[in-house]
Amino acid sequence: MSGIARTRSRRSTVIGVAAVAAAGVMTAVIPAVADSGGSHPRTGGNGERAASYFVAGLRGANEVPVEGGPAAGDKDGVALEFVRVKGTTVSFAVKWRGTDKPTALHIHQGGKGANGGLKIDFTGQLGKGEGETGKGKGLGKGLSGWRTATGAVEVADAAVLADFEANPTGFYANLHTAEFPGGAVRGQFHRVTDGFDLSRALHGFQAPVVKGEQIYACQEGADGTRAFQQHDVRAVLAGGIAHSFVRPGSGTPQWVAPDRSAVTGSLIARSPNGAGNIPELDLRAQRSGAKHGLFARTTEILRLNTVGGTAPAGDCEPGALAAVPYRADYVFIQR
Repeated sequence: MSGIARTRSRRSTVIGVAAVAAAGVMTAVIPAVADSGGSHPRTGGNGERAASYFVAGLRGANEVPVEGGPAAGDKDGVALEFVRVKGTTVSFAVKWRGTDKPTALHIHQGGKGANGGLKIDFTGQLGKGEGETGKGKGLGKGLSGWRTATGAVEVADAAVLADFEANPTGFYANLHTAEFPGGAVRGQFHRVTDGFDLSRALHGFQAPVVKGEQIYACQEGADGTRAFQQHDVRAVLAGGIAHSFVRPGSGTPQWVAPDRSAVTGSLIARSPNGAGNIPELDLRAQRSGAKHGLFARTTEILRLNTVGGTAPAGDCEPGALAAVPYRADYVFIQR
């Protein structure tokens, strides 16, 4: 099959999971760093290639329909997919809700807004024991009802694996259903810097910003010009999570759950996400609240699927504040 890596299916299992969401990290005060999409594969102490880890947050709005082609883009569907690459073995753990039972699960090569060729096929791993997750201890409303599957395939095409590890944002996960054969939900891949235990990956969770604003303050620069700069964030996420800066102007984002567990984030990397949208982010998490609860085991946070939220352009009056609405999905990696 042209362009498709040959695979050898392994036994698939279902993992119970919990899902939550968090939203909005401020970016104007964050210094520019390397794009999170690209880095060289890591090596172990003996010189062998170590495992690399990736995540994709899938939404129907990310699909790119083809004129005259099959239906694509389930507006109610969401999914979260974790992938580990070690040698020629590509393992995955995926959960989905709000969409019908998947008929196919693929990795395609293509950037945001563009369709690309199928490179890795997980379809044979579906249908082997999926089940609905329970509500889960400590999870808020709207975070249950996910279905899950895990598995692994062997990929013979070394070039595909090398490209994927070097540029994960140039690849996307695509979950298909009978109603949306052209793709129900889709998401670009991002590197997970600190990795994760694949057997526990689906304890990680994702949720959207229910209501959020990026807050900017007008400041005067050294050259005398005035512009809006990041000052704070004000957001409520699924599960009742509050998102803000630790204090206005600090540049340090925090997430606080109803169970009093909390984390702060420090920037690892950022990726542009198109004109008019705040960047996607990869942040290292630090526990700042209760020792037990929703965020007690969070190690890394990714802000994905950003829409809006950029600072107003042009001159401004010193001291003026601007609140700009935005949307995003936050993924919390758990150890």
